[in-house]
Amino acid sequence: MNSPFFFVAVVAGLGLAGLLFWALRGASQRKGHEHGLGALDKAPRDLNNMPQIRQSMDPADFEFARAKGGRHLETRLRRERRNVALLYLAAIRRDFEQSLRVARVIAVLSPEVSGSHEYERIRLAMIFRWRFQMTKARLLIGIFPQLQLLTVWQMAASMAMQMEETMAKLGERAALAAELALQSEK
Repeated sequence: MNSPFFFVAVVAGLGLAGLLFWALRGASQRKGHEHGLGALDKAPRDLNNMPQIRQSMDPADFEFARAKGGRHLETRLRRERRNVALLYLAAIRRDFEQSLRVARVIAVLSPEVSGSHEYERIRLAMIFRWRFQMTKARLLIGIFPQLQLLTVWQMAASMAMQMEETMAKLGERAALAAELALQSEK
């Protein structure tokens, strides 16, 4: 057995084990979440604070803190703002996951949802989770990834807007169906 093949096999095995661990960990964390129509009760709420988060990561703020208060103040400010950014990133993830739960409920309620829609939702969720983890890793090592944070925020905001539009369409269809049912009874 040659060593490149062995190396690729080991890396692939470790990758699969990591994915399995990640999937099982995510499933155990989601056990407490509501399912069904209860998922519709909580709308995404943390997506409106992005301008303030971007401002808090502005390098000019850190330079000003260093100039006025020294290195210690700058270090403390970076640490506190990194913690705020991590909390905000976690809130974005909660909102995205809530939008995914709403999408699952809509998929059950809507006969028009096809396998390609479900595949697209799964693909989008995987991309979001990858970008979320990469952004979180950068924040944890002290890099303020404004562009990556903005991208994660945009994905969550886009998903929330799509769910709102789809819910409005379903509501219109339900109202139309109820109206037609009432007219047919007359």
